[in-house]
Order: sequence, then structure tokens, then C-alpha cells
Amino acid sequence: MSGERVSLTIDGRAVQVPPGTLVLDAARQAGVEIPVFCSHDQLDPVAVCRICLVEVEGSRKLVPACSERVREGMVVRTDTPQVAEARKSVLEFLLINHPLDCPVCDKGGECDLQDLTYQYGPALSRLADAKMRKPKAVDLGPFIVLDEERCILCRRCTRFDHQVAQERTLVVGQRAHEALITTAEGVPYASVFSGNTIELCPVGALTSKFYRFRARPWDLVRVDEICHGCPVGCHIQLHFRANVEGARLERVVSRPFEPIDDGWLCDRGRFNYGFVQSPERIAQPLVRPLGAPRGTLVPTSWEEAFRRVVGRLQEVLATQGPQGVGFIGGGRLTNEEAYLLQRLARQVVGTENVDHRVAGEAAASLDVAPGRITDLDRAAVILVVGAHPGQSAPVVDLRIRRAAARQGALLLTLGPVDPELRVPHQFLPAAPGHLADRLEALAQSLAGGGEGVPPRVAQELHEREGLLVALWDGREAAAGRALAAFLQTWQAQGREARLLVVGDQANSRGAEAAGLRPDLLPGYRLAADPEARRQAGLAPEPAAPGLSTQAMLEHAVAGRLGFLYLVGANLVETFPDRALATAALESEAFVVVQDLFLTETARLADVVLPAAPFTARAGHLTNLEGRVQATGPRSTDPAAGLPVEAWTDGQIFEHLGEALQGRPLVAGAGELATALAAAGLGSGTFAGALPVALLHEASDGSPTPSGSGEGLVAAPLPTIHGGGGTSRFDRAYGERRPLAAVVYLNPEDAQRWGVVPGDRVGLEAGDGVVEAEVQVTRRVMAGVLGVPRGVPGLAWNRLTGAGRVRVRGRLLEEVG
Repeated sequence: MSGERVSLTIDGRAVQVPPGTLVLDAARQAGVEIPVFCSHDQLDPVAVCRICLVEVEGSRKLVPACSERVREGMVVRTDTPQVAEARKSVLEFLLINHPLDCPVCDKGGECDLQDLTYQYGPALSRLADAKMRKPKAVDLGPFIVLDEERCILCRRCTRFDHQVAQERTLVVGQRAHEALITTAEGVPYASVFSGNTIELCPVGALTSKFYRFRARPWDLVRVDEICHGCPVGCHIQLHFRANVEGARLERVVSRPFEPIDDGWLCDRGRFNYGFVQSPERIAQPLVRPLGAPRGTLVPTSWEEAFRRVVGRLQEVLATQGPQGVGFIGGGRLTNEEAYLLQRLARQVVGTENVDHRVAGEAAASLDVAPGRITDLDRAAVILVVGAHPGQSAPVVDLRIRRAAARQGALLLTLGPVDPELRVPHQFLPAAPGHLADRLEALAQSLAGGGEGVPPRVAQELHEREGLLVALWDGREAAAGRALAAFLQTWQAQGREARLLVVGDQANSRGAEAAGLRPDLLPGYRLAADPEARRQAGLAPEPAAPGLSTQAMLEHAVAGRLGFLYLVGANLVETFPDRALATAALESEAFVVVQDLFLTETARLADVVLPAAPFTARAGHLTNLEGRVQATGPRSTDPAAGLPVEAWTDGQIFEHLGEALQGRPLVAGAGELATALAAAGLGSGTFAGALPVALLHEASDGSPTPSGSGEGLVAAPLPTIHGGGGTSRFDRAYGERRPLAAVVYLNPEDAQRWGVVPGDRVGLEAGDGVVEAEVQVTRRVMAGVLGVPRGVPGLAWNRLTGAGRVRVRGRLLEEVG
């Protein structure tokens, strides 16, 4: 029973804890410190280091506190001569062959072995023989260096790899005093979670290649932050080192927050930070000289750049009206910045043409069965619809792996390409544009029907009584509606259901809730609702219905949109129809791009405004479950001496607003906070969600070929280490995680087109040919071409935006 408690005494202190509690945890609750090496809150106990030995009354020998469970009436002593001698002996044993190279060890100053030796260990060594030598600076993987001499074989790293990541790459090799940490079959340790082993290691055996010899802990200034790499919203801590040139970001570490991350980070969140001080950042505003072709940009001052932007905007307003202006802001903006951008568009410019969906998304949330990340911990069934959580939300994927492997959850995946999961699951193939059909069949199977659903799956769904958690990628609107109906059917049978929408951008849900959509005002109020508009200070009726991202691009190509403002939106690389995005940017429209780097999109702009990175701004982000979390505070851009004149996105919006209307965009921080709280985006709250009814009006962003014509349907796949954003401009990170231009074919299609694994082929789409290497896998259903997004050299959106794709065959000299 949940109310049961066990009473025990630890060092004379009475403690009551739940049954099954470890003695170590009970001691912590009582305020008694017990040293540990191998023990960790998120790992199963193994009791291999023996530093936590304690006396238990009635036991003939010392027992490990990290594995011993409490018993009623137990008497524990942690501070006796026998315990002290045991700790001393353990430390002496660990130091026999330890190199004692603390002055050059990156762990110096934050090393458990160092600290516990000072506190409990011997002052002098009795060892007279030479120490055993082992290899140092072993290249274990893309980001990690292994020093075998320093390893104390606590097995934290291998247990994380086996129990949490479920990958089983790290192992203990050899035996006795020759034992060491290595990888199975000698392969590199290339897990996307490899960096967690650095933090888990209690000594300096596993260290970061990026942080190697960079700083000491006491040199660093620590700033709490939220990760901007994906929509999970993991808690991180930034470590800066001050020097004569400013502050330099030296490393990123976890800041455990159980409701989201359990203290784990993916390697992108941990290591992809070099872009903030990259020399490739835009140093000052750029403009296209009058009469010069697209792609010609010259430096200018902020004053001249703003004069050019404001002047041309006013010209377009005079000739085309507000409907001739469009604003597109990517999901990297904070809630505050997204709100300011839509306010600039609606209240100052007078247009409803605002959107944040830069990659073909339909929605970032749904108001049916809203879920939390921790719901996965108690799920009986997990249904993944179109999503690839291992790429889009890696830390969520860890919970999925645990639920399936250790808790017996039924794991189903539905879509054109089976996600790369590390645990047993059932793949239900569904072609692009037809996910809704498959979901409708699943719903029918709950009532005993459902043609096309495997009998075993239908039976399992019928028999499972617990919680069902669905994860949707938010792309196909029809799939979203069908999934909502499926969840409602599940709930109608008296069973619990939850939904998480897993997109690609860090703050898509915050942008959606802040009103950065043509059909929504802040707080998910309809843009066409007269009362909602009145409360927002807008005219009762919009001058014209707002345009989505795709519609804005189409209007620009047609000459009906003369001014396009893009913020953190590299549409050439992220939008599903590359030809349309490029044509819009090369049209007669005046294009303003606000970004950190000179992206493919920025190169085609008339004005480029340099934006500051996330390290230079404060605000809030809303993660995929709707949790509103504070970022910052921040005061400077850690450019480390780079000649960068960047402003935060919010500062740029406020300056433009004041230049256009003669008064501030908002009266101050208080008004902005009040407006966001009214929109359901108050700090520490959970945001609302998109009404399912609006999915009928949402644009899916990319055409889906239908029928059974000749060729393949391209299915875009997210890539954790790719993308159209910052990861492409972190050269050190990219060199360690190189991405190959590879596409994926089903064996049947490979045979039909006459290609074998490893072939380079030409992929015909529209009027062009895209070159790529082919990998053959049954993870891709027949008739589908799996195309990774964000891989340098692979123009994925030429394939997704141009109808069916034909394989030209093995690449000959004339191709390319």
C-alpha cells in the first residue's frame, strides 16, 4: 500500500521511508552522507565499488548501502572505525595503479575520487612497486577520450549504455587488473547519448574532446538555460570562461529535471554549441545594392539597413496594402519574440500574413488528450505516428526505450518509414498521405473490425487496459484528425489516452500559442473572432484572411506579395518545396532575412539583419508538452572577440515597430509579461493547445503524390545532427558527426530499379536530378523513398516538392 512506511535508525536518527528504499537513499533523507562511486539514481545498483559499506546491526559483515534494502527496525551505522577503515582500504586499492595526474586531468576540481580521497583516504601510499601502465587518450568515439589508467571500473558508463540507452555498445573487456572499458567488436562509441557517460564518470577516465584542456571548474561562470536543440526542452547549464576578449562558452552540462529529462542530454544538445562563437556568423547588416543580382550583398550600418527596410515596407503598403506583406518566423524564437513579431505584423503593419511553420508542419499541438512526457513512464501502449523521436526528440526516445524494454509497453509505429528504435516494436506501414486510413482502421479494430490491421496487434490493443500514449509528428492534417478520433474511441472504452506532438523546432508550440499563425491570435483565439480581435486591439474584421507560409510563397511568385520578412527561417533548406521557396525569394518581392548565418535563404535577400544567438537573450520557451520554461537571463553575446554587431530578435522587432509607428511596440516588460500571461504563456504554466477543428484549414505544406503511378513517393526523415539551422555552422561538431548524402529504399524497389546497397544513383524529380547513395532496408515500405532532411549536399526538398521520384539507376558519367 502507498501509505506503508518502514521505520529504521541511521546513526541514531529515526527515519521512516517507503518499503523497498535503499539504505543509501534513506540515509540521504536523514541527512547522513554516504560516499559512492558506482551508485547513481537513474541506474540499477551493482555494489561493485564498495566505498558505501556500512554497519547493519545483526549482520556479520559490512553491507553496501547502495544495494541493501531497508527493513523494519533496522539499525545502521555509517561512522564507525570499521567503516572508516573499509573506506580507507577501498580508496587505497583504487589508487594502486591510478596515475595521480590531477594537474593535467580535466576532471580536476570536480573529481569524486579526488574529493573522497581527501575526505576518507590514506595520506600516504604503501605501494613500492611501479604502477601498471595502460593506454591514455584513447579515441573512444566522436566526442569522447578514454584514459584507461584513470578508470576505476565503476561501470556507470556501461550500465547507462545497457539499461538507459538500450544500445549495449560499451562493455568491460579483459579480466582482473587488465579489465578496461571498451566497445563491442571494437566499433566507435557513436551513440547519440554518448556524452552522458562523461558526466556519469566519477573520475577523469571519460572526458570531452571539446572541453579537453580548456578550463578548470573554478574558472567557469555557470548559467542555467533551456536547450534550444529540439522541442523537448531539457534543462542545461552553460559554462562560460571570461577572458580579455569577453566570455567564451566552453561546455554544456545537464541540469537534472525529472519531469522532462531525468538528467540526460543528447549529443546535439551537449556538444552543438560552437556556433555561438563561430567566425562564420554575420558580423554586420548586409544589403543588396540597387540593380545588383540576387546573391550580391555588401556590409552596411544598422541605420542604413533599417532605413532600407522601413522605406520599402512603406512603399509596399502604399501600393499593395497590408495583404502584400508577409512575416515568417521560425520556431527558434522565444515566446516573447514570437508575440512581438505577430504584434508587429498585426497591430503595426495591419496584416494577418504571419506563420511559424517553415518545414511543412500542420500543427504543434492538439487539444485532444494533452499529455506529459512522464506519461510514457506508465504507458501500456505507445503509438508513434509519422514521428521519429530518436531524431526529433532524443531524450523522449529514451523514455520510450525504457517503457518498451523494461516495463513491457506495446510499441507500435505507423508511417512510411519505421523509426530507428532500439527496442522490439511492431511497424504498421502507411504511405505518405494515407496515415489517416491506417489510423481509421486501428480505431475500427478497437470495436472488432479494422481491415488490414495485423490480428496480433488488434488483439493486443483489445486486451491492454492501461494508458495509451500517442506521439504524432504534426504534419499530415488528415492524420491528426484521424488520430484524435482514435484517441477518443480509446477513451470511450474507459481507457486513458494521452497525446504528444513531436515537431522539429525548439519552440514551435510557443510560437503557435503566441499567435504566430494566420488563423490564430495569442492564446489560441481565432483570428476571425471579432471579440478576440477587439481585446487584442485589432479591427473587428481582418482586411483579408491571413496566408500560411506556403500561400505567402505562392503569392510572392505571383507578384501579389511585395514584402517578405523571414526570421530564423532558412526556407530553401527547410520548406518541403525547394522550387517554390527559391522562386519566391528570387521574385520581385523585397526580402528581409534575420538570422545568425548567411544561409542559402539569406544569400537571396535584399537586406540581412544579424541576430544574436540564444546565449544573448532572455525569455521563455514552450516545450512539446506545453510547459513554459524560463531561459536566461542574459546580458552579453559570448562572441569571444569576434567583430559581431548582432541584436536579439526582440530588439530588432521593437526598433522596427517604433520606426514604423513612432512609439514603442510594447510599453515595457510588464506589458509584455501581462500579454503573454493572458495568452496562457505565463512562466511555469502549461500552454493551451490547437483545436482539432483548425486542422481542417491547415496546410500540410508539401504536395503528396497519390495513386499508383510510376516512381516513388519521397518521405522526408528528420536527422538529429542535420537541419537547416545552427548545427550546419558548427564545424567542429559537424566534423565529428559527418552526414552522408544517403537515401533509403525497400528491397523490392531496389530490385525493380536495379540498384544495390552503396550505389550512387540519380533521382529524377521534376526538371532536376539529385545524386545520392542508396541504402536498402525494410524499414522503408515499398513504393517510398526515405530522404533525410538537413544533410549537406542532399537537396531533399527537390524530391518532396516535385511529384513522384524516378531512380535513374547507377550514376553514370553524364549524370551530375
